Amino acid sequence: MSAHLAADSAVDRRDEIEADLAIATHRSAVDACLHAVIEGGARAFRELLAATEGADPRLVAQRVHALALPVHDLDDPASDSEAIDLHTPELHARDYEWYFSPACAAELATSVASQGRSVLCLGTPTVAFALLDLPHVQRVTLVDRNPLALQRNGHAHAHARAEALEAHCEDLAAARPSAGAYDVAVFDAPWYPPALRHWLAVAAAAVRPGGRISFALLQRLHRPSAQADRASILACARELGPVTVERDRLRYATPRFEREAMATLGIGVPESWRRADLVEVEVQRPPSAQQLAPFVSEPAWRRWVVGTQVIHLDPEATEEPGEVLSSVDERADFRYGSISTRDPRRAEIGLWTSRSRVARVRRPALVAALLDRLAATGDHEALAAAPALQGMPAAERARLLDALRSIVGPLAPAATEKYAGHSPPT
Repeated sequence: MSAHLAADSAVDRRDEIEADLAIATHRSAVDACLHAVIEGGARAFRELLAATEGADPRLVAQRVHALALPVHDLDDPASDSEAIDLHTPELHARDYEWYFSPACAAELATSVASQGRSVLCLGTPTVAFALLDLPHVQRVTLVDRNPLALQRNGHAHAHARAEALEAHCEDLAAARPSAGAYDVAVFDAPWYPPALRHWLAVAAAAVRPGGRISFALLQRLHRPSAQADRASILACARELGPVTVERDRLRYATPRFEREAMATLGIGVPESWRRADLVEVEVQRPPSAQQLAPFVSEPAWRRWVVGTQVIHLDPEATEEPGEVLSSVDERADFRYGSISTRDPRRAEIGLWTSRSRVARVRRPALVAALLDRLAATGDHEALAAAPALQGMPAAERARLLDALRSIVGPLAPAATEKYAGHSPPT
């Protein structure tokens, strides 16, 4: 096994993983799944991840090590060349951007289209664009908080049926699609009860009486609270009408940020390992006003696209004196080995890339000015003459530029493109 998985490894030091392991019922459920699949002859990490119903790969890796299970490819992290997103610009963890695999998106689009001619897609751009390939679908409305969703699927603008797509860049926390205007709604909300409940209510209000909703639901071992979270969401769904659940139906393409985060810990996650259950609801009763009430989402961050890479900056990071960019984990390479909202280090992050590099930030206006220049020039060397650095002591300036070079990595100027805007909230 990799040295990263030794008893004192980074995997074992993750606070949120330690917290999960401390919950005996959750740990025992993961162990039971692992023993069952191993007894069935499985030896590949991919098979173990599929069997553990959404459990965190870091926790699965820890249990494989603790139980001394015969797994042959656990310590085979993807290289940078292998960790390429299917989508450009790259997906970002802070935007909760796990997209369905192409095959899954096409299959789900076909299923959804069989239920009606007008479809509302909430946070599901891959399904929206797949629907354009189905000629009997007359109207597709995509609501997605991220303006990059259309850019990533730019081929759709040249699609023969592009006129059938109506796209809105809007925060789902406050979105109000036309009531009763759709036969079907499909959504993929962040897997947290407030977001799931709200998106379910928005979808229910948007479909006609007797219309249908399809949505992704986290699996039962995704986190220790997953079973209770699932029960809560399914109870809300049943208030609207009859519900069916298809286990293990949905697949996600593994984004680069997840591959990079796991590789930081010596764990290789395979393509399309993440799964979800598909829930379908026949809407017979409208949602309540309370269910439709907007919920508080994460504060907006600024966003840049440099080459294919997406960089987020917290504009409200501290202005206190100190190192402008510093590691949250004492790593010189600024790599970040988590995608969990429960990681206590997450609150310290002020700069975050789509390749899982993060930093604490002081003087965010200065960092923003450097990112503006970097995005415009595509050249780290051009930062040395940045007006924003005038008057900064030479040693401090050198440390800042070295840190930014480590975080962003090498650039290809000809491929550099900038989008300076606000990160949409959850």
